[in-house]
Amino acid sequence: MNRITTTEMATPYKYKENYWVIDGISLPEYLDTWASGAVDDDLKSMQPFLGLCPAWSKRLNWKGDIRFVWKLIEMDSVVLPLLLCPDDLDLDCIVIVAEVEKTKDYVYWNRVGYVSHANEDFEEEKRNGILNLCAYSDEDWEKYGDNIALEDVNSYAWKEWIGKNWEEELYRRRMNYTLPYYQTEGNICWIKEVGWVFERAEYDQMVKAFWRMEVRKQLENFSEDEVIDKEKCAYMIADLTLDGKKILEQHQKVYGEILLHLLAGDLISEPLIELLKHHADSVDDIDMYCKAIEVMWRNGDDEVVNVVDVTILERLSDEECIWQRFGTFISDKFKEYINKEVLVYNLMMGGVKMLV
Repeated sequence: MNRITTTEMATPYKYKENYWVIDGISLPEYLDTWASGAVDDDLKSMQPFLGLCPAWSKRLNWKGDIRFVWKLIEMDSVVLPLLLCPDDLDLDCIVIVAEVEKTKDYVYWNRVGYVSHANEDFEEEKRNGILNLCAYSDEDWEKYGDNIALEDVNSYAWKEWIGKNWEEELYRRRMNYTLPYYQTEGNICWIKEVGWVFERAEYDQMVKAFWRMEVRKQLENFSEDEVIDKEKCAYMIADLTLDGKKILEQHQKVYGEILLHLLAGDLISEPLIELLKHHADSVDDIDMYCKAIEVMWRNGDDEVVNVVDVTILERLSDEECIWQRFGTFISDKFKEYINKEVLVYNLMMGGVKMLV
């Protein structure tokens, strides 16, 4: 049985990336060792592998690619992207992959290789976006059946639609064209049959940890002058967990709009309270939620800040022990704002003790 974790490592380019560590050795180190003894010049040209961008990163150029990769991570049998060219940050250049199979108890990485782009057909790829009618669901037919579905590739209306809906278009191309391409023998140059076997529970924890590390990077990279409105905030907090986007989609379907107070309760307040009850085992998750709340307070417009003040902070203050534990995870500046403004002017929090 092999062990897998994820950790942040310094690259040769003076920044850090999250990489997988298998049995104490990082994936880039394995790849460098395999490449040093290979006769494959294409493989050698990819070195150093420490410095390639994790394909699981949430900093890829296109949201459609991020959505695609994380969909593949959920699948039970798949050729899964692992590392990408750091200059391109998409799936069109270097793509290191693993052949993955999952069972109830185990996850197998059978072999590791890289994508050969030699057989890709861009015209075929374009036909496999919004115009691939064979992949339509009933909902797709209802939404697109009498409009864009009737267009031709390269028509003005088609170009206009993909320009406005590139995330959806690219995701469909990836699922309908790129995924089958990866699964077709001959399109992957296999480097090594590794035969790694991981316990499913440990693997799933590694996936959650990787997601959490990427979310924290996103939260830390919000610039001081970036303003977050209701919609941007909804997608940001939905991104905190792997199932958050499904919850957001269901929320929009039920209410026909984003009710941010309600959504923040479901995606931040209630999960955070549960974590704070068992905080000794959940420090990283608590820290992530608290960073998200601070970003909402620091960068949010008036509506978003109101959600912090009224919905989130009021709910967290219901139980004294939860409230004070929350205070240990936030910055002094945010704590000062809560003590000197929220607790003074929010009459609904009368009697709530100051955070120490």
